Amino acid sequence: MTSIRNKQRPFRLLKYLYENTDEEHPISTTELVRIFVAEDAHAKRKTVKDDIDVLVGEGFDVVTVRGRNNSFFLGTRKFELPEVKLLIDAVSSSRFISAEKSETLINKLTDMVSRHQAEKVCRHLYTAEHVKADNKQIYYIVDAVTDAINEGKKIRFQYFDYDGKKEKCLRHDGAEYSVSPYALVWDDSHYYMCGYSDAKQMIVNYRVDRMCNTEIKDEKAVALPEGFSMDDYVRKQFHMFAGDETEVVLECRDDMMKYIIDQFGEEVETRKVSEDTFQAKVHVADSPTFYGWVFPFEGKIQIVEPEEIREKYRSMVKAADRTFRKKSMRK
Repeated sequence: MTSIRNKQRPFRLLKYLYENTDEEHPISTTELVRIFVAEDAHAKRKTVKDDIDVLVGEGFDVVTVRGRNNSFFLGTRKFELPEVKLLIDAVSSSRFISAEKSETLINKLTDMVSRHQAEKVCRHLYTAEHVKADNKQIYYIVDAVTDAINEGKKIRFQYFDYDGKKEKCLRHDGAEYSVSPYALVWDDSHYYMCGYSDAKQMIVNYRVDRMCNTEIKDEKAVALPEGFSMDDYVRKQFHMFAGDETEVVLECRDDMMKYIIDQFGEEVETRKVSEDTFQAKVHVADSPTFYGWVFPFEGKIQIVEPEEIREKYRSMVKAADRTFRKKSMRK
C-alpha cells in the first residue's frame, strides 16, 4: 500500500494544491509532509520539493513562498476568480437555465477555484430574482441544435406557448417545425435559435426554452444566404423579435446618447441637429418591440423617418390610449 501511495503522491499533491490553496492560503512543506505521512505515503521535505519540481516541470504554476519553512500555492488556474464569478452570475441570472441545472452548474464552476475562494464567491453571490425556465429538455435541445449546425442538417421540433390557465399548449395543434439552424444566440436572458424556416421561407428566431421534442433530420440544411451576416442580423433585432429590416432616423435629446450607444453600438451614425439634440440613423427590425423600446423615453427619442414607421408608432400609441380609456370608463 505504501508503494502505491508513493506513486500516487505527485497526483495527490496536485489535487490538494488545486482544491485547498490560493495566494491567501499557501501550505507549508511541514504541513504537506504531515498530510502524506497520515495517508501512509513516504514523505519528507526533500520528497515534497522533488514532487513540486515535477509539477512545475509539467507546466503547473505552483508558486513557492520562500522562508524558513517554504510554503506553496497553485497560482494560475484555467479560470481565475473574477472569471468564475462572472460565469456564476450569468448562470444565476439566466432565465433559460432551470433552477436545478443552475445549482448543478454553479457547483461545477466553484470546483474551478480553491475551496476558500468558492466560499468567498458564494458568500457574496446575489442576483436579482429571475423567472427560471422549467423545460428539462433544454440541455438536450442545445446539444441537438449544435450537432445539426455542425453537420449541416435540418431539425424538427414542436413549439409551445401558455394559455390563459397558465397551461402549456403546442402551437398550431402540435405541428412540427422544420428549420435549418444557423446559430444559438443569448439575448435579454433568453436563449434563441436562429434558423431558416421551411414554412415561412425566411430566417426566424425561436426561444430554446419553448422548443420540445427536437430531433435532427437527415435532410440537408438550407445554406445561409450569400453575404448574410449573422452579427448584423442579431444586432438589428429587438429582443429577437424578427421583422423587415428598415433604416430609421431617430431624433434624440443629448442625454439619450448613452441609450442609443447601448442599443446600437458606438459605431452608430449620428449628427448634431441643434444645441441639445442629435439624430441617429439606425437599421432595425420593424417589430412591436422596437416601438416598445421607443415609448418609455417619453418623446426624448422620436421617430423622424420614414413616415410609414412614424405612422405605425402613432397608431400603436393611439390604440393603447383608446384601450386604456375604454377600461377606465367601465370602472
